[in-house]
Amino acid sequence: MSNLQEQSKAIGIQTLVTWIPLVPILWFVVQPILVTSVSEAMAEDIQDTVKQSVEPVNDAFQVLLMLNINEIRKEIAAMRFRQGQGDDWDAEDADTLAELNIELEALQDALEALRESA
Repeated sequence: MSNLQEQSKAIGIQTLVTWIPLVPILWFVVQPILVTSVSEAMAEDIQDTVKQSVEPVNDAFQVLLMLNINEIRKEIAAMRFRQGQGDDWDAEDADTLAELNIELEALQDALEALRESA
C-alpha cells in the first residue's frame, strides 16, 4: 500500500510539474477574454448610468423647445394674418416671416433629434 501511495504522490508531483509551465500560457490566453468581458460589462453599466442621468436634462430641453416652437407658431400666425390684411406689408415683413419659418423648422429638427436620442 505504501508503494501505491508513493506512486500516487509521484504522479501528483509530475502532474503539478507539468501544469506549472502551462499556467502563464493559459493566463495569456484567458486574460484578454476576461478583460474584454469585464470592459463590456462596465461599458454597459456606464452607458445606463449616463442615460439615466441625462434623461431629465433631455426632457427639460424638449419642453423648452416646445415652448419656443409654440411661440414662433403664434408669431407666424400673426404675420400671416397681417399679410392677409394687406396693411403695411413690405419686404422686411416678408423677410421676418421667412426667418420665422426657418427658425421653426430648425427647432422642430432639434426636437426630433432629442426625441430620437432618448
